Amino acid sequence: MAWKQQARMACSLALAGVVAACGGGSDAPATAAPDQGGSGGATPGAAGKKILLVGVDGATYSQLQNALIQHGMPNLATLAITPSSTGGRLGTISEQAPLDAPSWATVLTGNWQDRHGVTDDQAAAAGLKAPSLFQYLRAANTGATRQRLGAATGAAALPLLLKADAAAGNLDSLRDCAYDDNCVTQEGVKLVQSGYDVVFAQYTAPDLAAASQGFNGGAYATALSGFDQALGKLLAAVQARRQANPGEDWLVAVTASHGLDATGATTTLPTVENRTAFIALNKPFNALAGNLPAAPANAAALSAMPSEADLLPTLLAHSGTALPAAQYKIDGAALTGEAGARAMSSVVGQFSNTLVLSWQNPTAASGPMTLLRDGVVIESALPAGTTSYEDTKLNPPDSGLYRYNYTLVRNGVPVSLQAQINYVKPIVLADTLRNNLAAYYSFETLPALDAKGTTTIGPWVAGTDGGSLGTDNFGAKSLKVNSNIDAYVLKQSGADIALSPQFTIGFWFKSDCTQGNGTGEPILSNKNYVSGANAGIAFGLFGSCEVRFNIGSGGKRDDIQGMTFSANQWAYLALSVNATAKTFSAYIIDPVLGVQKTENKAIANTDVTKLGGLATGQWGINDDATHAYVPNNGGSLKGVMEFNDLAMWTRQLSLSELQTITGSRQPLSTLNP
Repeated sequence: MAWKQQARMACSLALAGVVAACGGGSDAPATAAPDQGGSGGATPGAAGKKILLVGVDGATYSQLQNALIQHGMPNLATLAITPSSTGGRLGTISEQAPLDAPSWATVLTGNWQDRHGVTDDQAAAAGLKAPSLFQYLRAANTGATRQRLGAATGAAALPLLLKADAAAGNLDSLRDCAYDDNCVTQEGVKLVQSGYDVVFAQYTAPDLAAASQGFNGGAYATALSGFDQALGKLLAAVQARRQANPGEDWLVAVTASHGLDATGATTTLPTVENRTAFIALNKPFNALAGNLPAAPANAAALSAMPSEADLLPTLLAHSGTALPAAQYKIDGAALTGEAGARAMSSVVGQFSNTLVLSWQNPTAASGPMTLLRDGVVIESALPAGTTSYEDTKLNPPDSGLYRYNYTLVRNGVPVSLQAQINYVKPIVLADTLRNNLAAYYSFETLPALDAKGTTTIGPWVAGTDGGSLGTDNFGAKSLKVNSNIDAYVLKQSGADIALSPQFTIGFWFKSDCTQGNGTGEPILSNKNYVSGANAGIAFGLFGSCEVRFNIGSGGKRDDIQGMTFSANQWAYLALSVNATAKTFSAYIIDPVLGVQKTENKAIANTDVTKLGGLATGQWGINDDATHAYVPNNGGSLKGVMEFNDLAMWTRQLSLSELQTITGSRQPLSTLNP
């Protein structure tokens, strides 16, 4: 984000007049000069469908609402507006950081980072890996019907994202205004007046104001007002075109890249604030949007709203650009006209060899639905009310990671999803897993029973039971621990496994990741885990479904970080320690992401004689060993974690043994341990 920091420094003195020039200036040359024929000039496509797409950085939805309520944005108020989500679907391959470049890539391509490839702001330099709005429109309009397409952008990410379009001739004009919003307005108005068919104008002043002074002090309100005035000039130019050319049908769409946190900062945390944007149109929304004026209160509410990926198909639909279903690879769905399906998602099936698709049907269907996989129809007549489908006919040649593009056509409207699976062909559960097994829970009943009889698991406080039985990945039962009620505790009655010369702890784990934030939350821990400053062991859940494996205390600690799992999917977690050799290993085997591992990492800092934690023989489940992690650690969250087949061995397990656990489709109980 170096370019943004430089721009903020350069513009900090100009925020009192925030729409004043802060960058390249209005004299910077455009990539291609627009036609100077004037507002009444007859140009190719001038009498047809036209688009004005306006983007703004930093217009976070809650602040936007306040400005609208106070009548501070009269031009935006003339449009229909809804909050929208960005950042993809949490805990899936589509999840992306709520940063400028990935977010604008989504607006331009209708896809998330798993398709467009822009994972962060630095990745903008590599360009887009998915077709853009301008590429789609250029391919659909050639020869005598060739449309003229132009853009004027403020943020540094946009010229990088659009450079390939400019080089390929998909853009007739690309003006880099380098954080000068006056330049964006002047160029945008000129393009509209010149008869361009598609005009993209992108602003930055609210973001610069928020980064410099937050939401207080007046600069941010001035920036929002300045943006609204600029929007008014663009809308006036459109109105003048319509009056001079009655046959022109303009779609005006306004959107933001992403939200900001409570201080006005851009961060990578996938919070509701950061992932809430907005979409405004000069035409009525269809049933995919509905009447949604309020800001989302939580992640579930946000996921039910339109997304930034819906903008591109909305613009294509208005332009009359229809893509064949067999070629459709766009994650969003049009927000105008006929409504198809929405919120398409996938999870891996019970045995990691099928994909289960689900979606919502916001309106009645005119007939059966069609489902395609990688452009080939796999179901031609799904009943109109169907909301899920299990694809049981994948049959790839071997175990491994595979991606498939699914397209669902409902009411003639396609919507696509890229689904990934770590496909596992059935293998045999290793009989060696019986060896040195010290504790094992299959969680088929409550109270939970240790098959080896060396430990007990139950509520911390008698009569306050946060545990319940769920459904595991074998069609049997699992343990669900809701720390909103109370966490669980594992008590060892024999020798402390954490003081064995070698040991392995492994279990199936599932979470929606809502507890994962920058503070973290213990999954399983025998220590006082506040700030990780006390001796012992902890599995910790952090933001974006990251698991951190922590041993030791304070400056005498060793960590394995950066491994993630898929939200709401069963993943296998394992930690293996060799105290004699002073090495440790961590594994996550995920049905979507595959195997992640760090093996035989040197224990460089930890005193291995103190891995027993609080020396009570107790492990917190969805808590640390103090039973007070949340009150002791501000910012941490309570919630539900789900466990299955929890086992402890007094030896190190190999990766191949662990892979038989995930690949056999059988619980350890089938070995009668």
